[in-house]
Amino acid sequence: NLFLKDRFGASQLVVFVNEQQGLSTCFFNATFTLNVASQPESRTPAIINSLVSTTNYGTFNFTDQYFEREIGPGQTLSPAPTFDVVIDLTVVTNNIVFTLLTARNSVGNLCSGASDFLSFTTGLALPPNVPTRAPTGAPTRTPVPTPDPEFTDCEIQPIVDCDVTNGGGLLGCDNIVRPATTRCLTGGAPRELEFIYRGGDCASSTTSQTFECNGDANLNQVWITVISENQNILWNRITTRGTFMDLRGVDDSMTVDIYPVLDTGSGFRPDTDNTLQEMVFATNCTATSDLNLLDTFGALELVEFTTVDSNNIAVANAAFANVEITYAVQLQAGTSLPANVFEANSVGGPNNNQVADTYSPPFVPNPLGPKDTLDFTTETYVLNLLDGSALINYSFELEVFASNVANQNLFCNGTAFQEIIVG
Repeated sequence: NLFLKDRFGASQLVVFVNEQQGLSTCFFNATFTLNVASQPESRTPAIINSLVSTTNYGTFNFTDQYFEREIGPGQTLSPAPTFDVVIDLTVVTNNIVFTLLTARNSVGNLCSGASDFLSFTTGLALPPNVPTRAPTGAPTRTPVPTPDPEFTDCEIQPIVDCDVTNGGGLLGCDNIVRPATTRCLTGGAPRELEFIYRGGDCASSTTSQTFECNGDANLNQVWITVISENQNILWNRITTRGTFMDLRGVDDSMTVDIYPVLDTGSGFRPDTDNTLQEMVFATNCTATSDLNLLDTFGALELVEFTTVDSNNIAVANAAFANVEITYAVQLQAGTSLPANVFEANSVGGPNNNQVADTYSPPFVPNPLGPKDTLDFTTETYVLNLLDGSALINYSFELEVFASNVANQNLFCNGTAFQEIIVG
């Protein structure tokens, strides 16, 4: 004669499973995911000012996590913000979920957007004097019956994630190749150009192109604005020394203005009264423009150009590959038993110069739940694709040690491996 929500001293019945009624529960763990995207027709990135979700379970403020994050035209915010709430299915509830985003474009114009998913109803009041039935047909992530945490091993999945952040998406960890050519001579405008802010004056430029240049930009952090001849805003943001600048929408020429960064107290903006360097140079792929990899234009170094061949296939010619390696761990997909991570070891880099690291608690999050990812560290490798130094193999390995939370004598260790071959 058991009823959901029956109390037995300090305990309360909230879930039961049997062959006739299946899984019956009072509560449902709901995960909300916010899909935030910029309209494809936007001409400049959206820069997030605030992102807040308000529900009748509390307020979830993602502003600190995503402040100043840029979303390019047609792109989606990644990783998507998520939050969890526990819904009582024994009470009829009108659940309110409202999300408000405020942002600005690269020249400071404000914009905002609100979610179109506002409310939904859950729950079914329990009958007072009949055997308990399931309030709703809520889904569950847990196998039936629930595995006994005292005797069931936890399962983890170490991760070595590899990402090439430059090259306009045409370079990947399984597709890092030396440039087919170092000079852009296809005759039209390139699909994209990529520069690195190195710092420098006009006189130290190495390009053979005759171009307009005034000033000297050598600060470690500056504000760079790049506008094409057709008035496309290609770049307009704070830029630190060594940043890869991926410019799309290139045409015959571009104007580059470099300013100090001014802190207004409520944000940052370019100090346009004190220009450090201003340039105008040709950007089409002709002999006159003479665009060559590693040419410098004042404070900028040309490190990649992408053209389209006769088969309409984009080809990236890059001097460098900017590779990011992230070491992380999750629970195995489909498992729910939490795991307590107590140590991890990594070894990685070029095969002739491997570097080992050990990671020890405290970790956040820890213990690991079904939706958690524990990041240990992210390493960056800039591979020179021109001088041949990158033509050695790179390998990365992560070993993670964990135990069952309920029974620390049950261990669940795992290993992940990633290899990079430069062709």
